Amino acid sequence: MIDLMLESRKKTAAASLFRTSRKILQNNVQNLKNTNEFTFVFMGDGWAGDGQTSNTIFGLALSAVRSLKRKPLFILHSGDSVFTGTAKEFKTGGTYTDKVPVKSLLQLIRDPKKGVSDIPFFIVPGNHDRTGINGPLINFRTFIGPTRFGFNLPRIKTTIIGLNNVQQLGLDKNNQPIYGFPPTELNFLKKKLTKSMKNTLVLMHAPPRIGKWGNPNYFKDPESTFGNQNEQLTRFLNTIRGRVRHVLVGHVHAFDTLTFQGTRYVLSGGAGAPLVKQGFLKGTRTPIFHIVEFTVRNGVIVKRRVIPIGFTA
Repeated sequence: MIDLMLESRKKTAAASLFRTSRKILQNNVQNLKNTNEFTFVFMGDGWAGDGQTSNTIFGLALSAVRSLKRKPLFILHSGDSVFTGTAKEFKTGGTYTDKVPVKSLLQLIRDPKKGVSDIPFFIVPGNHDRTGINGPLINFRTFIGPTRFGFNLPRIKTTIIGLNNVQQLGLDKNNQPIYGFPPTELNFLKKKLTKSMKNTLVLMHAPPRIGKWGNPNYFKDPESTFGNQNEQLTRFLNTIRGRVRHVLVGHVHAFDTLTFQGTRYVLSGGAGAPLVKQGFLKGTRTPIFHIVEFTVRNGVIVKRRVIPIGFTA
């Protein structure tokens, strides 16, 4: 059985992406013949519904998923799935300023021929998923689902925890938003980790300001990360230490990794939003549009493969 734990205070619509994905995942896990090995896909920052360019790239991401030799058990998305959090971008689609029809995020995912409606698709909120940048997450909750969730999959030794870390805590010296967790988010994380499985994945949007990601000589804009406002970063690191093997993040439109205090961090923000320019992350390769495929064997990630889906910056 799937041991599901989600945010009880937030009731989402019956047709939300989360609810349909949860049902598919439960059935798929129960029907697995080989529970010792599976794959999943990770992506972020698609800006689907924003325009033809982002939709084309996001469509290529979905095509890449469909073309994989092994069908992934689930897809994880680190947020900024749309650009301004409107119902048009999330669900209805419509005609934009250039008078060209543009499909929504859900229309693309659920397209019977080109989408991935048969693969569970879980998304955490990014700053662009708010109804108006840094506004409320009303449409996200309605069409996508809860802003945080956690569930155990004992048959495959995996726990997935999705968090909201794009609560605006204030403004920095450049009048840019300072992002972090809502007041009860870290308590939620701590609770979900008490019964977590061997392969524990934490999914959130903004990368933490740790290691090279906090170094302005490496990371051109460290303010694109979340820091230690209200000691949140310290509490987060103390909570996951020794318990979480992988943290998956986005927000920066590129690909990068680091290991910090025994946890592997993977940054993927190349599913449709404009890529950062070469040199934003010092010494890394030219940013590319991409998705990431992970292979899990006996509760351990044994392979990570970056799959290009478009042209470079």
